[in-house]
Amino acid sequence: MKYTPLDLRHQEFPGSMGGYKRLDVRTFLNDVADDLEELLQTRQELNERLLAQEGRLTEYRQSEDDLRRAVVSAERIAQELRENARREAELISAQAEAYRDGVTQQANARSVALEARHEARTGELETLHRARATELEAAHQGRSTQLEASYRARFSDLEAQYHRRHRELEQGLSARTTHMESAFSLRHNELSSLLSRARDEQAQFVAQYRALVASFYELSSRHPLPEPTPLPTELPPALENGGQYTRELGYSAALSGTAASQGEPGVTSTELRPVPEAQTENTETVGRIEEQQFV
Repeated sequence: MKYTPLDLRHQEFPGSMGGYKRLDVRTFLNDVADDLEELLQTRQELNERLLAQEGRLTEYRQSEDDLRRAVVSAERIAQELRENARREAELISAQAEAYRDGVTQQANARSVALEARHEARTGELETLHRARATELEAAHQGRSTQLEASYRARFSDLEAQYHRRHRELEQGLSARTTHMESAFSLRHNELSSLLSRARDEQAQFVAQYRALVASFYELSSRHPLPEPTPLPTELPPALENGGQYTRELGYSAALSGTAASQGEPGVTSTELRPVPEAQTENTETVGRIEEQQFV
């Protein structure tokens, strides 16, 4: 080969005006060098494989000669073996025919003896079978009679037990039904009386509740609420640590004045008292009671 991949990689060209680009030329030479190197490696591998195949071919040719000689020897030996086998087969066949004739004669004699023994044994077995069948039939009839009598006795006992148990269950069921009916009647009467009493108590409660509402309404109409007064800026010293007061002191003072005008002892028109929460909510309670509906 004139050029090698190394020559292509290091090849230099003189420059001239309007020449090719050096980078493109160098890239092309490198690619060509790579391809050439791969081709050279491939050729080297193919040469090596060719040499190996030629060596194997030589071995195969030598082996073929050996096999050819072995086949010729094998054919000669096979021919000799076939001839020997034919002679041995003829001898064995003659011996087998002689043995067959002897065995056939022995088998015929043995067959005659066995047939005689078989006929004698068959007669004995038939006799024994008839005797055993008669014996078993008699035993079967006796056992069937015994079982039938036992079955009838057992069936009678079970039937009597069934009737007795049925009567006992009917009597128990009747007594249980009577007891449950009496208990149900008693419980029904008790519940009916309780229901009547509850209805009476409900009617009485409704009447009392309506009367209470009417009395609350009458009291609220008798005592109208006064106008609220301005709140004081400071609480009296006596009221700083005592009880719970209403949020509007004018309403408390008005209630005190009303109590004084009705002549309650120990209460003056200028005295301030603690007012419980229940009293401050009487008006709202009366209003809510009047709005309820009764059935």
